[in-house]
This record gives sequence, C-alpha cells and structure tokens, in this order.
Amino acid sequence: MPTLQNALQIGLSGLLANQQGLNVTGHNVSNVNTEGYTRQKIILESNKPLKVRKGVFGTGVNVVKIARFRDAAIDRDFRAENQLLGDLEKQAESMQLIEGLLNEPSDLGLHNAIKNFFNSLQDLTTNSESSSVRTTVRERGRALARMFNQIWSKLEMIRDNKNFEIADNVSKINVILQQVGQLNLQIASTETRGHQANDLRDKRDLLLDQLSRLVDMSANEDPANGSMTVSISGQSFVVMGVVNKLEALSENVEGKEVIKVINPETGTEMKISSGNLHGMLEIRDRVIPNLKNLLDLLASAFIEEFNQVHRQGYGLKGGRHSPRTGIDFFEGTDAQSIALSPEIENDPSNIAASKSGAPGDNSNALEMAQLRNKGVLNNYSFTFEDFYGRLVSTFGLDSESIQAQLSNQEKLAEHVENFRESIIGVNLDEELVSMIRFQKAFGANARLITTVNELMGIVVLLGRY
Repeated sequence: MPTLQNALQIGLSGLLANQQGLNVTGHNVSNVNTEGYTRQKIILESNKPLKVRKGVFGTGVNVVKIARFRDAAIDRDFRAENQLLGDLEKQAESMQLIEGLLNEPSDLGLHNAIKNFFNSLQDLTTNSESSSVRTTVRERGRALARMFNQIWSKLEMIRDNKNFEIADNVSKINVILQQVGQLNLQIASTETRGHQANDLRDKRDLLLDQLSRLVDMSANEDPANGSMTVSISGQSFVVMGVVNKLEALSENVEGKEVIKVINPETGTEMKISSGNLHGMLEIRDRVIPNLKNLLDLLASAFIEEFNQVHRQGYGLKGGRHSPRTGIDFFEGTDAQSIALSPEIENDPSNIAASKSGAPGDNSNALEMAQLRNKGVLNNYSFTFEDFYGRLVSTFGLDSESIQAQLSNQEKLAEHVENFRESIIGVNLDEELVSMIRFQKAFGANARLITTVNELMGIVVLLGRY
C-alpha cells in the first residue's frame, strides 16, 4: 500500500520535471535569435508503477530526454538547394562584372571603337592626302587596338582573381571540415556517457549548412555514436574525428597559373559540381576562356584582313613607280598583342590609301573601308561588327539566364528554409504557453508536497498519543 512517503516522492518528481521544463523553455526563449539554434522540448513519461497486492500505483513522472525539433530529410533538401544557390550566386556575380567590362551598348565599348575606326577610314576615302585625316585614322586604330588589349587584360585579371577566390574557398572548406571533426568527437563523447549534446549538434548542423553553400556535399549520421560522415563530390572527408582536407594546388598550364582542387589522399583532381566553388571554376575554366577565344578570333581577323589590303597600297611617300609599301597596319596575333605597326605608329603618312601611287588615288583606302561590310568570320557570314555584336548579345543572354535561374533558386531556397524554420525555429507564443503550463504544474506539485508534509505532521502528532 503506497504511503505518504510515496506521495512526497511523486510530488518531488513532478516538481523536478516541471522545473526542467521551465529551464528548457527559458533556453528556447533566450536563443530565439541565435543562428542555427534548434527548438528543444522536454519529453516526459510516467515512472515505473508500484505493484502491490491491492493493485498498481503510480510513482510520478520522469524526464526521458530533451528532444530537438530536427528533420534530417528537410536538412538534406535545404542543403541541396543551398548548393545550387551558392553555384548560381558566384556565376551571376562574375557575369555581371564581365558585362560591366564589355560595357555594351555604350560610347566607350569595343563596338564603338570599331565603328569609329571605320568612320575614320571613310573620311580617308574622301581626303586621302590630308595629314589630319591620316592622324585620325592612326588614333582610331590605336584606340581600337588598346580596347582589345584592355578587355583581354581585364578578363585575365578576373580569371586570376578566381584563382585566389578558389584557394580562399578551399581554406574555408577545410576550416569547416576540421570543426565538424572536432564536434563529432565531442558529441560522441557526450552521448556515449548517456548525456545529450543538443547545442553541439546545433553548431555542427550550422557548419554543414555553411559548407553546403561552398561546395557539393552530403552528410550522413552514424546512429551508433552520433558522428556525422561528410563527403564532398562523393568522396569522404570527415569520418568521426578523422579529417581529410582539400588541397589548392598551383600548377602552370600553358604559361598560366591554375589552382586545382585536389584530394591529397588520392592525388586526383576533384570533380566539383555545385556550390560557390563550382561557380568560380565555371567562370574561370569555361566562361572567360570562351570569351577570350572569341576576342582573339575577332582581333586576329582584323589584323589579317587589314594587313592583307594595306600591304598592297602606297603611302604619301610612294609614287606610282615606287614599290608598294608592304607595310602592315597592325601587328600582333590576338586581342592581347594587337597594336599598330611601328611604321604606322611613327608616321601616319605611311598609311597606304592609294593603290596606284598616283596623287589623289583613294582606291586602297576605299577597299579598307569596305572591309566593314565584308563577311570575314564564321565561314565569311559575319562582318566584324556583326561578330562582336553577336558575342555581346550571346553573353548577355547567358548572363540574363543565370540571373533568372538565381532569382528562381533564391525563392526555392527561401521556401525550403522557411519551411524548415517553421519546424526548428522558436515560436515565442508557443513558448509562453509552455512557460505558463510548466509554471502552473510546478505550483501544483509544490502544493502537493506542502499538503503531504502537513499530513505527515499530523501523523507524527497522532503517534504521540
């Protein structure tokens, strides 16, 4: 038969359980604005009942555990969307930078430099012996060459900066991997002793969220010890407390520094497929080389076509019985190296406007001016301006597509994050209700203990008689 002592123990168990509930509620409220915090809830169950001859009697309440409101499946969904978001962010950021560099349409871009050069050649056809017109042709040709040089150099600068960003990104990833490994050990050590490591798990989950923005990753928990195995591009980098770090290896490829992301354990290059790191690699290894190749093709065509016509003509110093100049208008082979030839740079009278050497002959200038409308690229179907216009418009459409994808991905990632936050986030209204509930229960159990104590006092007094 249960005694007053049993009733006292029941009241005490309720008092302690509800005190723990108040502590958990207070912990939730105090961390309402803490990034990565997961709402916690006390899980209660009745104690093992007391069996006696006359029946089974309750013995109070027991705190089973303090649960986290976390769903591994939703975490995986969020991190998958976060990886795509990180990838598109870096691509969109760099493509906007390149759009600003191309600066089209404007009066300061390459298209305008091409137009101005041809306009100066047109002026030369009407006044082929004018020194001022010839000087203008030289200046416009120089401006055109320098515009090619400038765009090429700035693209190369963006590419070099991507190398630094990639190396920095690898360092950030390695720091996170190291921290996850340390937390694995702390969580396993805590939970194998029968304690809970909720706050440590929150820190680890926040780190994994941050990692998912940087690179394609996956994380799987070992239920035996609570540790998280982290993989990057399908290769394991954290197993319990053992951490394998990425390596940013500098290599010389065709005379240029290239930072490659290596798995030092296998010595092979990583095949990164998403995250910030993939976005950087995509810009460095595909977008910029493609643009530079197209610019080189355009510059090379300019050099070849103009020089071929220019060599056939005469400058002001030549007569009809003098040899043709044989002078190139441009020198170089691509957008990086294109420049005016020294003969044109030093003396605009060497510009070969005449085909015959006769005074007033403008036929060679006319042929150079007509190159504006000649199909010279893409199987002779595009003029210089057409080719560059298509380059700019194609890049603009690609950039617009990336921006649209980024906008959609931001909305999708935000939707998944909001859904996850509705589960793991602290709701102050709910916490207030819980606080009142635990407060009332705590007061009731305290009242029970007081009542039992009074009854025990009466029993003691009865025992004196």
